[in-house]
Amino acid sequence: MSRTSSRPARRRRIGLEAGAMIATGLLLILAVWAPTPYVLERPGPAFDTTGEVDGEPIMSIDGIDTFPTETQLDFTTVYVVGGPGSSPRILDTLISWASSTQAALPLEVMYPPATTREEISDSGTAAMDSSQDLAVAAALEDLGEEYSTTLTVNAVIPGSPAEGVLRAGDVLRTVNGDPITSLDGLRSALPGDDEQVALGVDRDGEREELTVGTVESGGHRQLGVYLERSFDFPFDIEFALDNIGGPSAGMMFSLGIIDELTPGSLGGDNHVAGTGTIDVDGDVGPIGGIQQKLAGAADAGVDLFLAPVENCQDVRGHEPDGMHVVAVDTLEDSVNALNAVADGKDPDTLPTCTGRS
Repeated sequence: MSRTSSRPARRRRIGLEAGAMIATGLLLILAVWAPTPYVLERPGPAFDTTGEVDGEPIMSIDGIDTFPTETQLDFTTVYVVGGPGSSPRILDTLISWASSTQAALPLEVMYPPATTREEISDSGTAAMDSSQDLAVAAALEDLGEEYSTTLTVNAVIPGSPAEGVLRAGDVLRTVNGDPITSLDGLRSALPGDDEQVALGVDRDGEREELTVGTVESGGHRQLGVYLERSFDFPFDIEFALDNIGGPSAGMMFSLGIIDELTPGSLGGDNHVAGTGTIDVDGDVGPIGGIQQKLAGAADAGVDLFLAPVENCQDVRGHEPDGMHVVAVDTLEDSVNALNAVADGKDPDTLPTCTGRS
């Protein structure tokens, strides 16, 4: 009786199984490192507005007396992974989904289609530059210091009463014979009906006297133009920041300026952080990434965090242990909170996000 050996068949099976395992492993490796259509938000560093970065002061103020401070006033940031032309890997995305301090957001939610990285960078830089100007203006308003505002027509809305009368580049100087010193001043001078308004404008180096109608929008009379606002401050201030964009540091810049222009320490010797946009009236606006900014502030050892009231819904349940989170709606709210803790008031008695929508 003859016999046939099964060893070659076993070797073939073992070889096939090993090949399948290797292929599966390679597929898993490829899957883990495959790109995903998401943008990841992680806690970023905090920067002291009255401090330094790489040996350079974040804010340099010349032409007016400044005063030292013991208060650390940090603005917080979000570290963003991904964007147009750069996608996070599946593993990183899964980690962000599982983390309580990170977020994974669809790319199309974060950025409009066809947006380039250069456009995003330019937009962020422009928003930061604008927030710095508004921060200075808001700080001076709070301190009662005077400054001037120049309003220039950026574009005329087609079909509005201003079409054919005003042009891009026109600098608005007077309204009904009175100097225009602020955007609010211009708005308050516009008639409450369809009457026309007299404007003095600088156009191509010449003064022009024009008459233009107004249009109602959002319950207010408007000229039907987009205006670009620039400021002339009574001192020089420069900001030294690289690779940081967006408007969310505005409120903290204002607080840093107020602290430097007034004797003493605005918040005592406390380590304070915060976030929020600012306008010339001192209104604090909401921002994105509040949960990541809270986590970043906790990593920096912050005692007190100033959060915009309009972000309260995202703050509740994410307050770091040992940190007092104060809800603020205006720059005055923030100043009052800092004065209170400087005077020894219990931070637990200050307004919080509890019960706010």
